[in-house]
Amino acid sequence: MPPFRHMVNGMLPKVDFPELLLEVAELTGMEEVFTHISGADSHMEGFATSLCAVLLSEACNVGFTPVIKPGVPALTRGRLVQVDQGYFRAENISAANGLFIEAQAKIDVVRAWGGGLVASADGVRFTVPVQTLYAGSNPRYFGLRHKGATWLNVVNDQVMGLGGVVVPGTLRDSLFILDAIHARDGGPKPETVITDTASYSDIVFGLFAICGYQFSPRIADISDARLWRTNTAADYGPLQPVSNHTIRLDRIRARSGPGVTTHDSGAGPPWV
Repeated sequence: MPPFRHMVNGMLPKVDFPELLLEVAELTGMEEVFTHISGADSHMEGFATSLCAVLLSEACNVGFTPVIKPGVPALTRGRLVQVDQGYFRAENISAANGLFIEAQAKIDVVRAWGGGLVASADGVRFTVPVQTLYAGSNPRYFGLRHKGATWLNVVNDQVMGLGGVVVPGTLRDSLFILDAIHARDGGPKPETVITDTASYSDIVFGLFAICGYQFSPRIADISDARLWRTNTAADYGPLQPVSNHTIRLDRIRARSGPGVTTHDSGAGPPWV
């Protein structure tokens, strides 16, 4: 691996982050989807340069000062503030990400990685220093005095972010994964969704199946899990030796009210 890694590193050109942003903007036409908040099409000269400067300052959390060049009209403080207030908003960023997803899928090596039908979802936790409805308490992650939020991100097997949602505090993110997938910025609808163990619960399998997805969590301590069956006479193939626990549907029906329903997909044993 070290020789191969050295060879790959030698093939990659060394470029500055601003140069990379400008090249991607030119290849994708990113600036065209950044419409003004008023709805008017009023792109000024050098708009792509101004937009990339705002993106750089926001992404690196450095503010405008490092990217301002008073002698360049597209990089003056007034121009950057104008672009930030008029064009830099969530719906424009989502539209631009859709262009990136489409452009990424056209690269030959990316098509060898996958077809975009497998997605992985995971969350990153951040401390939120201001008062907001999107923050929640959790001493384990944020301490006793602070609140935080979780950024739930969805990435496909073409190594491209499809979008994400903000989860208040540290709520179980599996309940938000469907929202993130349905509101993705672009790309084909994933068929398989992979998560970690924290996103796993029995009912989530049913929710994903009803919505047409295969839920595939990476379950920790899977050796302690048990497989249950509803039909003792059914043949489960390779799972036959390990599915030796039986669910008593009669007991469930006797103790449950009308709110409990049974869904049969027609492809196997019923969900309860």
